[in-house]
Amino acid sequence: MGTLASNRKGFITGTSQTNYASALNVATGTATDQATGNQTSIQYFKSSGRGGGTFRFIRTFIHFNTTNLTEASSISLQLTSAGGSDSSNFNVTAIKHSAGSSNGSAIGNADFNNIDRNTAYSSATEYASSGTITFTLNAAAAEQINNNNDFNVALLLTVDATQSEEDPLESDGDITNAIAFSSAINLVYTEPAASGYNHKVNTIAATSIGKVNTVATANIGKINTVD
Repeated sequence: MGTLASNRKGFITGTSQTNYASALNVATGTATDQATGNQTSIQYFKSSGRGGGTFRFIRTFIHFNTTNLTEASSISLQLTSAGGSDSSNFNVTAIKHSAGSSNGSAIGNADFNNIDRNTAYSSATEYASSGTITFTLNAAAAEQINNNNDFNVALLLTVDATQSEEDPLESDGDITNAIAFSSAINLVYTEPAASGYNHKVNTIAATSIGKVNTVATANIGKINTVD
């Protein structure tokens, strides 16, 4: 198994709106770039209140430098929960984003709605109150990871990622998931199997040999008829 740590991780708190529908599509927010510690970072908050009330989403934005990944398979995204719930309303979906200029630069206030709801990278995933949360990434994610230098993945409540028309809360309250940002956020994947001749030659390990008689080990199946 291979592991790749995130290059950048943070979240953006969307500007408060007076209704649920407007909160889904607000253009800006307050960015927390390179977040640390335990942070409320995937949320829907609702307070009807007087004068229109407060409706707000928080979204997490993560970047990986995938320059050296070309044949990764069975890929998952793993992070550590700092609080959440197993309720279906708390489910989280990984989707594509273009924050931080899509290249791992700092995320900013204007990046809040730089998401692509048409490109999901996972199915709706339960978010437990503690422990490791694993998002199983799909073929669209694998294609992006293996063919590009940058992998940008946002984590949104599923009602936010799918732009659900129905407000998930009947009364005031919040749907909140937190991330332990001081812990690693990783891509975990299966590496391609080694190819070519993989036995010792004259007591030297195959991993230390680049060529045998000018022939690259990757192109050698046998030496003196021995596999």
